[in-house]
Amino acid sequence: MVLTSAPPTLPMPRLLSTLPTNKSISCCGGTNYGSSQSKPNSAPAINFQAKVFPKENVITSPKQDDDKTVTPAAAARKIPQHLNWESRKLDGVYDTFGGKLGQGGLVFQQNFSIRSYDLGPNGKATIGCLMERLQETSIQHCRSVGLYAGGFGSTPEMSKRGLVWVLCKLQTVVEKYPSWADVIQIDTWTGASGNNGLFRDWIFRDYSTREILIRATGLYMMMHMKTRKFSKVTAEITDELRSALMDSDPLIDIKNAKLGRLDIDARNYFQTSVAKPGWSDLDVNQHVSHAKYIDWVFESIPFSVLETHELSSMTLEYRSECRRDSVVQSLTAVARDGTGDSTHNQGVEFDHLLRLETGSKVLRARTLWKPIM
Repeated sequence: MVLTSAPPTLPMPRLLSTLPTNKSISCCGGTNYGSSQSKPNSAPAINFQAKVFPKENVITSPKQDDDKTVTPAAAARKIPQHLNWESRKLDGVYDTFGGKLGQGGLVFQQNFSIRSYDLGPNGKATIGCLMERLQETSIQHCRSVGLYAGGFGSTPEMSKRGLVWVLCKLQTVVEKYPSWADVIQIDTWTGASGNNGLFRDWIFRDYSTREILIRATGLYMMMHMKTRKFSKVTAEITDELRSALMDSDPLIDIKNAKLGRLDIDARNYFQTSVAKPGWSDLDVNQHVSHAKYIDWVFESIPFSVLETHELSSMTLEYRSECRRDSVVQSLTAVARDGTGDSTHNQGVEFDHLLRLETGSKVLRARTLWKPIM
């Protein structure tokens, strides 16, 4: 692969190996999983202390008799549509999906099994599958603490004003990919980012070994559902959110992560046209899901790289919405080629651009691919 241009290489993000400590709430200690020695790539898990709290605040699974099968309809009747907003007794098992809340509801933890349909050609879980789990835990966290008034993560005041949270930037660092039948444990929490945004952090672990697999940070802004424009966070919304936010810095300094610019005029890029999004590609906000964008980015990466390398890190910056009638083009250019050094292969970095046929930019991204060991 010939390097035709060399934009400045982005520094790898600073990574934390432990959960943050909220300044107003004492951090729970790590759980001993059979060894007193700390592992080099592991972090202490949250020590969840289950508490007894009012039944009306708990989403419970229906009781199952040995000789009876509980139907999905019966299970659904057990789940309240909205939780008690005033309650802050939020430690312990809190939903029918096996999730747990810790640190007064500030941290959500959930386990997932890797299924056969989650695997890619290399026998490992695909990044798209893992990003879907990332999204699911954030939604379940919001739902469990009552941020579900009119949309995922919406407070009652946001619902009145027709506002929702949308993901603007996402940075992910992969240490290791899980395989079939592995169980992954995901911890997630959120905090304030400036005056008008939120960040959310995720840590993926191997449930058995406690080894850290993935770290990620996302940056969210509020959007008006009708005008599709960003909105400021009002004092009323801030008051509603305050008790749900972790008082800590994000795992990755995502606000200062810089992306290289793909030089369209130079035409030193690979291009693949992508068909119009289908109905199944849209999310609840009526635009294309962020996980679908990742699939489109990969469409223009050379097949020779996909066969011999795996994604090590990616930074995504969402520039505009992609709707059902859009036609998207995926462009990829080499930012840095480290494969020439036979003694120390640094991998390949790409700059990416998704744009509409009209030229409007939908997403900018940078990915780092390292050789499969």
